[in-house]
This record gives sequence, structure tokens and C-alpha cells, in this order.
Amino acid sequence: MLPVGLMFIALQRTAFGDIRPWGVSFQIVLALCAASGVPGGAERGAWMGFVMGLMFDLGSAAPLGQHALAYGLAGFTAGLVNVVAVDPHWWLSMIFVALGGGVGEFAIPVIQTFVSNGGWQGQRLGRTVAVIAISCGLLAPLLIPLSRWCLAIRKKTWKVPAQ
Repeated sequence: MLPVGLMFIALQRTAFGDIRPWGVSFQIVLALCAASGVPGGAERGAWMGFVMGLMFDLGSAAPLGQHALAYGLAGFTAGLVNVVAVDPHWWLSMIFVALGGGVGEFAIPVIQTFVSNGGWQGQRLGRTVAVIAISCGLLAPLLIPLSRWCLAIRKKTWKVPAQ
């Protein structure tokens, strides 16, 4: 999990920092954290989001724990798909990853309001959350198998009960 997280943080800060559709940069670290909740459930998704957020905060000027809380919330929210379905369809997984990404992106300015001088002032929050949620949902089919591998989770198999 840590080497993949470091690689995604490096990609976030270099290559994906310059890609700005509608003035919003892609958040692939947030998308990976949200995608980890689908195979791992709410608890593992929250832990992976928390660890990845701490790694992200250690390399930036943000207060320590700011992104950890938001990314943990994103992983937890996406992990709630396991409450709805035991083995969710691909489209349901995409919806929950998009929802988790949107919740995580919305939580960042809320947390900034409490821990620093930033926050709600000057934010284009509606457009930002929409673009991040859509991009997280579109990246979900690629990131869910990667997060399953990072968390060492095998795909669920159904066994026929003995008669």
C-alpha cells in the first residue's frame, strides 16, 4: 500500500497537477482512497484513506491530518456500498466511488475552516465537487482492482452449500 501511495502522490503533484478540466485538478489520491472502500468495506477504506492522507499531508504545507480526515471519510463513504450489496455491480461501485470522492472533496474546505485561515472563502465548491466526483467515478474501474491488490483482498466467491 505504501509504495503505491507514494507513486500516486508523486503523480498527483506532477502529471495530474497540470490537468485542469474546468479549472479543477484531478485528485487521483482521493480517487484511490475512495476506490479502496469498495472491496475493503468502510473500515478498511477509512484506514487506507487516513494513511494516504497522512502521507499527502507530510509532503505539503497543509496542517497534519487535514487530508487524512477527508480521505478517510471518502474511503468510509465508498465502503458503504457493501451495506447495499454483497458483491456490487460495476456501475454501483462507480456511483459509490464518485459519492466518496465528492464527500472527501467537500470535507476539505470544512476541515480548513476549523484548522486554518482557509476554508469557504473564494471556493468554487459546487463545480469542484462535481468535477472531482465525476472523475473519481470514471477512474473507479481502474482503481478498484488496484486497491483490492494493495489491501490483499481476494474477490468474493460463492460456494454451493453441501447437501
